[in-house]
Amino acid sequence: MKQLTLILFAFVIGTSAKSQTDYTKSLSGIEWVKIESKSDIILKTHSADELLIKNSRSSEVSQRAKGLRLIGEGGSDNTDVGFYVVQDGNTLIVKNLRKNDEGEIYLPKDQNVSVKSTWNGDIEMSGFHGEIEADAELNGSIEILDARGPVTANALNGEINVVFGKVNQDSPISIYTTNDEVDVTLPSDTPSDLVMSTTNGDIYTDFELTREEKDGLKSMSGRKVKATINNGGVNISLKSTNGTIYLRKK
Repeated sequence: MKQLTLILFAFVIGTSAKSQTDYTKSLSGIEWVKIESKSDIILKTHSADELLIKNSRSSEVSQRAKGLRLIGEGGSDNTDVGFYVVQDGNTLIVKNLRKNDEGEIYLPKDQNVSVKSTWNGDIEMSGFHGEIEADAELNGSIEILDARGPVTANALNGEINVVFGKVNQDSPISIYTTNDEVDVTLPSDTPSDLVMSTTNGDIYTDFELTREEKDGLKSMSGRKVKATINNGGVNISLKSTNGTIYLRKK
């Protein structure tokens, strides 16, 4: 019995070879980090000026793949954690080559980040103060928490939730999904010029809106609202074709 147990233990160890090392790369001279993935992507902040990709427990390599290199669209694994990373000028390109394993990535909070989900993956980001671009091209949703820089977010079939810690007044904000809901929370004292529109949904807010007037008349359309809050400021566009829009204050 003891011999059988040892054989089984050796077999389990032999069928997988798991790297225990996370991947890191300096961000010196990097202005943008552009990330692409077919599966879920989770972005968090840390204090180091480097890219950190956490090694996933589920990214164990089978015995058959031992000694071989993972390849995917646009590159091959040069990180030993299932990602392809390459620098192009002042841009760092990061691609998750695994279709079913989520990626957990850490960057400094002031880093400009562009992240794209190309299949069913969701995008989750928290704590970033730089410029944010998020694009869920097919079925993924987008959640951005404690954003402080300009945000551009687009989705096709997923919802978009964004909570701003502070709204940068220097660049416009644009959030659009075709077939789901948009839910945005702003600090209550945010000055903004707003455009909110939906074709087949409704629009809800608890902000006091000052409606745009034309020839002394205020627009009352429920599908498209142009208004200011707190005497106007940065342009914010919230749009959905087939979903409802929620604009909240905190």
